[in-house]
Amino acid sequence: MFVAGLVGGGLWGLIPCIFKVKFGTNETLFTLMLNYIALYTISLLRDGAWADPNSPGFPKIARFATNSQLDKVFGIHIGWIVALLLVIILFVYMKFSKQGYEISVVGESTATAKYAGMNVKKVMLRTMFLSGGIAGVAGMIQSTGSDMTLATGVAGGVGFTAIIVAWLAQLNPIAILFVSSLFGIMEKGSSIVESTYKLSANFSDILQGIILFFVLGTDFFIRYKIAFRKSQKGGNN
Repeated sequence: MFVAGLVGGGLWGLIPCIFKVKFGTNETLFTLMLNYIALYTISLLRDGAWADPNSPGFPKIARFATNSQLDKVFGIHIGWIVALLLVIILFVYMKFSKQGYEISVVGESTATAKYAGMNVKKVMLRTMFLSGGIAGVAGMIQSTGSDMTLATGVAGGVGFTAIIVAWLAQLNPIAILFVSSLFGIMEKGSSIVESTYKLSANFSDILQGIILFFVLGTDFFIRYKIAFRKSQKGGNN
């Protein structure tokens, strides 16, 4: 399942990248549209070939067998160990490998990368395959370690949260570990806030937006400053 998640997610990530390098399509819109294809594919399987025969009134995919579920360590499924290993691997890959350096250069400027002799299309395809593969592994962990089945809610909308986390962590894997942990605590705390203080559980989403807004504003004023120029008198019209 680990290999299937890695390869399947990688191939899924290649689709928008191929269109990007061939036709210059927008990868953000392309991947958003692919989300719907993936969700409705799961719905098709849930209501058809993979429908649980023991649940006629509520269509769902059957619960995974025991030997298909992730083992637990300290009462938590081993997905957290896989996540920690991925953080270390990605940190070394991004900071100390040639391919990681190529990713940083292409991300900053494709023109500079081409001038340096890098194969920009190859770097983009390789990076998207690896990124999609990691996302596939994450989906496998969620399905086999937490949900114990495959459902349309497997992603849980975390993709948009991941954008905020990646931005706040400045794409540093170690920083992403801490930022995502804090956001996870905030997400879980929202249910306590809802039951204790009668506030909506969506409060955490609002707080995430506020945090991102102020971080973006701070970043803007760090990079730029307002300069007032005195008008020159006596100049030629």
